[in-house]
Amino acid sequence: MTREEAIAKGLVPAETKHSMLRRTPWHDYSRRGTYMVTLVTHDRKPLFGRLKGSSAAGSKPFVELSPLGLAIRDEEIKKISRYYPQVEVWKLCIMPDHLHIILRVREDLHAGKHLGMVIAGFKGGCSKAALRLGATVPWAFAQGKTQGERPGNCNSREAEGRNGRPGNGNGQQRDGCLPVLFEAGYNDKILLHEGQLDNWKHYLDDNPRRLWLKRQNPQLFTVLSDLAVAGRRCQTVGNRFLLDIPDKMAVIVHRRYSDEEYRCLRDAWLDCGERGGVLVSAAIAPREKAVMREAMERGYRIILLRENGFSPMYKPLGESFDACVEGRLLQIAPWDYHMGQQTITRSQCLSLNELAEAIVDNP
Repeated sequence: MTREEAIAKGLVPAETKHSMLRRTPWHDYSRRGTYMVTLVTHDRKPLFGRLKGSSAAGSKPFVELSPLGLAIRDEEIKKISRYYPQVEVWKLCIMPDHLHIILRVREDLHAGKHLGMVIAGFKGGCSKAALRLGATVPWAFAQGKTQGERPGNCNSREAEGRNGRPGNGNGQQRDGCLPVLFEAGYNDKILLHEGQLDNWKHYLDDNPRRLWLKRQNPQLFTVLSDLAVAGRRCQTVGNRFLLDIPDKMAVIVHRRYSDEEYRCLRDAWLDCGERGGVLVSAAIAPREKAVMREAMERGYRIILLRENGFSPMYKPLGESFDACVEGRLLQIAPWDYHMGQQTITRSQCLSLNELAEAIVDNP
């Protein structure tokens, strides 16, 4: 008897499959832990509110919540701890088309339960709130059908309720049809080291400001997937006009460099940044990272080369975000985006260093 046949007969438990956009395969999501979870609305519809702000001095961008956003903040988020007393909600950030939650699982969840079930229940409650408040969202069959489909009675005209929703004529849910508020799965990050929690909290607090700046400077945050850089087709994010500045230096530290040679080069690189030039590096070696870190802190212009490309919804974080807004950062990846955590190879390191030198030599 195969394992699949044994599972079908109920003799062997099926492996738990977590519904996530990204998760850590070695982590047990039924155990204690602290997480930052991100949920995105279906088709990125701004159902939770709208961004308000201006460039006036003292104006702080914020999200004016919709009735659905208010229901999530005031009602649905509290139900997590009600149904799962082991779980605490430490912080919530509601953006127009997504939300972030910092959750702490204080005690191991009961047998068979895991974080995915907690999030699934919360998503279901929010979807019901959307139904109750009349939010315009797609519909899907409850038994795992594709989002947006209306199989079975969901497709029939007589099953339509008010506002074109499948129902019994009174606007009520019928035959397993549910509103699809969120896209499938979610993204989670695990708290692993000291200081990470403060960074998360700052990230959530700063989210409206970053979104406002991104909308004011869309050209600096657009992923260009086919830009010619020194004869290579690359993905880029940031101020691509940094490539046109003639004063550029490649920050590359070879193992054979003595301490004295490194100090002389470091001084030359930082002098370049100070006079308005551009430092170009993959920042792989520790001393390369140190130079680029100091250049970032000093507010110099930087072209950073990356082993990984950019996801469609990529945006820089932290100080890289602010550097991007200020037009002093360009990130370049000569290879496509991948989800896996891969160790950069020696050949890739050499390739990135060659690209850095070609960018500097290219007028």
